[in-house]
Amino acid sequence: MSLRRRNLDRIDGGHFDVLVVGGGINGAVSAAVLAGRGASVAVVDRGDFGAFTSQESSNLVWGGFKYLETYELALVRKLCMSRNRLLSAYPDNIKSIGFMASLERDGKYAPWFAYMGALGYWAIGNFRTPRPRVYRPEKIERLEPLVDTTELAGGIEYYDAYLADNDSRFVFSFVRSAMDVGAAAANYVELVDARFDGARWQAKFHDLDAVDADGRPAVLGCTANMIVNAAGPFVDDLNSQWDVKTKHRIVYSKGIHLIVPRLTNDNRVLAFFDDTDR
Repeated sequence: MSLRRRNLDRIDGGHFDVLVVGGGINGAVSAAVLAGRGASVAVVDRGDFGAFTSQESSNLVWGGFKYLETYELALVRKLCMSRNRLLSAYPDNIKSIGFMASLERDGKYAPWFAYMGALGYWAIGNFRTPRPRVYRPEKIERLEPLVDTTELAGGIEYYDAYLADNDSRFVFSFVRSAMDVGAAAANYVELVDARFDGARWQAKFHDLDAVDADGRPAVLGCTANMIVNAAGPFVDDLNSQWDVKTKHRIVYSKGIHLIVPRLTNDNRVLAFFDDTDR
């Protein structure tokens, strides 16, 4: 019998302290923490674990360097401290990485000024990452021969962190940790109904990986004292179905990542300003 099948058998007809809906990073961490502290936990996702927004990241764990430009120092401090905690907690998964920014002679920032900002960023982050550096064009050319230094005044290199493996694997490591301490986890299981009867939640699911001859999915059910809604961009939809009122709502944002072939063998990010100084 497969691990998934065993977990489905535990979920179907079972009762749990907590049912976690959503197997992205928030749901996976919630399941791991709760199960690790002795709660009986079931976690389900209607797709694969970490297959939606949690695998659409840039794999960076950063402290908000760009927010220095708008003087959002409290936010930068908060992000740096979060980055530092992750670096300490997961040294095998999260590592420091350099960002080399090339600065043109007629650009927005002189190298010395950008370097002062990088030193401030380093200090705000409690000096947790390697020390920033400032480079002359000749040094940049030696370090990264592919960079055209003709119009450069110099550059800086500061450090943040990144997921050395990838985001999906990082998410699944928490699902695995949750199962290791007793949680029941199953993917391709869609929550189709959840009602609170005054004492506990009655939840019904479709097993999307098991359909009958007419194409109808198998129906499962369980009860739980509490539900953690970790459904990512679908959080508000579920809250609406359950008539749950919250102070906050999801606001969508969009980022664009262009995937290009690796240009150099050095493990650093090459950063450039465009014509609008962004």
